[in-house]
Amino acid sequence: MTQDKTKSNCLWYLLQTKFRQERRAAKELEQQNISVFLPFYRSEKIVKGVRVKKEEPLFSRYLFIELDIKNTNWTSIRSTRGVSNFVGFGNGPAVVDQGIIREIMQIDLSQKQSYFNAGEKIRVLGGPLEGLSAIYQDENGSSRSYILLEFMQQNQCLCIDNHLIEKI
Repeated sequence: MTQDKTKSNCLWYLLQTKFRQERRAAKELEQQNISVFLPFYRSEKIVKGVRVKKEEPLFSRYLFIELDIKNTNWTSIRSTRGVSNFVGFGNGPAVVDQGIIREIMQIDLSQKQSYFNAGEKIRVLGGPLEGLSAIYQDENGSSRSYILLEFMQQNQCLCIDNHLIEKI
């Protein structure tokens, strides 16, 4: 009964973190027994011709925390490593609606965002095929891809380094 009563006093707030310190701030706040919600999304990027999968914060430099408004040491939260400040309007921190938090929690952010998608038009940047347009087919490991190129009135499937292609 007391746990339900304390939960009813809890509200969600938005914290601004220092640059690229969202995870550090979340970890430090969790060690202070504060409920933290830091949503992530997965993406795929081409870095130096190699396909790299990354998990990044959905809202860069922000995280959500749930606090009991009567039993909170606001100063300790502000001085937590990685935390910059509360997001607020007027004279105090802004409260985030619980419905918004629930909706963000229900979104499936684990779907991979691929850098190249099958059927997408691409351009060859170097080598003997430089400047030609092609259609992206599939990945071949982390640094090469299959492309479909129309050459001499025939479709040719070729394997090419990722750093030699770009989206059109």
